[in-house]
Amino acid sequence: MLWKRIGLEDFQFPSVLNYTKDYIKFEGELPIGAELNRTNEDMDNYFNAPKIQGLGDRFVSFVNKFYNSGIGLSLPPNTKINSPIKVEFNMDNENPIVIDKNIIIAETGSQATIVIDYSSNEEIEAFHNGLTIVYAKENSVINIIKLQRMNDISRNFDSNIAFLEGQGKVNWISVELGCSISGSSYYTVLEGEASESNLSSIYLGDGIRKMDLEYSMIHCGPRSISNIETKGVLKDKSKKVFRGNLDFKKGARHSKGSEEEYVILLDPTVKSDSIPALLCSEDDVEGEHAASAGQIDENRLFYLMSRGLSEREAKKLIVEASFRPIIDKIPLKDLRELISSEVEGRIIDA
Repeated sequence: MLWKRIGLEDFQFPSVLNYTKDYIKFEGELPIGAELNRTNEDMDNYFNAPKIQGLGDRFVSFVNKFYNSGIGLSLPPNTKINSPIKVEFNMDNENPIVIDKNIIIAETGSQATIVIDYSSNEEIEAFHNGLTIVYAKENSVINIIKLQRMNDISRNFDSNIAFLEGQGKVNWISVELGCSISGSSYYTVLEGEASESNLSSIYLGDGIRKMDLEYSMIHCGPRSISNIETKGVLKDKSKKVFRGNLDFKKGARHSKGSEEEYVILLDPTVKSDSIPALLCSEDDVEGEHAASAGQIDENRLFYLMSRGLSEREAKKLIVEASFRPIIDKIPLKDLRELISSEVEGRIIDA
């Protein structure tokens, strides 16, 4: 069972309310023929994806039936949106629930970057359950950046699915900072020849936070490439389960995939489970995986403290150095600064 390690028991979905805020923040100019609006039935019917569990059929079905928000982005061939499209979901007393369904269809040669930010006011028990579907056709490039920074009493569940045709490329960036329980799934199918997907993620667990992270790269086309890079920090009594899957299907010859996770354990009371998996039905492929977990190196800590830093400042600097390469991939300066500030505020108490 997907949730047994973090103890999600007797879970009930809340009653769905309308989400009434304007959440699409885009001030740039759309290319001729491009469409950006709320998810609509026309786009929903366009995408006939096979049944994929994501976080589980129960969560995905709930989104399909009850979604109250989301974007639909359709890009015509050979068009590029230069400015990132930002989507902001802020949950408050009037809008405590976000059930978003996002559909991105990138025709041949098109490019776009979408940033989705989930946040909540401190006093409410917010709830998010979402589904993002990406269809990247030949030579298209789609970048999806997701930031989850909801408060400590909220819950977050997020399923993400991408299908890539020949030389299509999807880059995911995931930042997990909030919620009492958070589950996220990224499932990428590299269907076409020389398709490529990269997933970079950071997570921070503190208090009694629980996280279940599942990242899967499914290689179907020849010469497809995938990379999963995950950096995490756990403190207090937080728990985390990481599942990284590389699956080379028959026909994925000459494909390459790699996955790695590195987590810093700041307290002996944390629990970290890492379950990397490498599946292969094709002979001529290259796959590698690695997972490591440990406390901050005492020599590094001593060196920094000998240069005048306090223990807290030294720990913060080491964590920031681990996260920085991924944070720097985010194209919005204000978002990079927000993430850095959030991490600093959490780690300084370590």
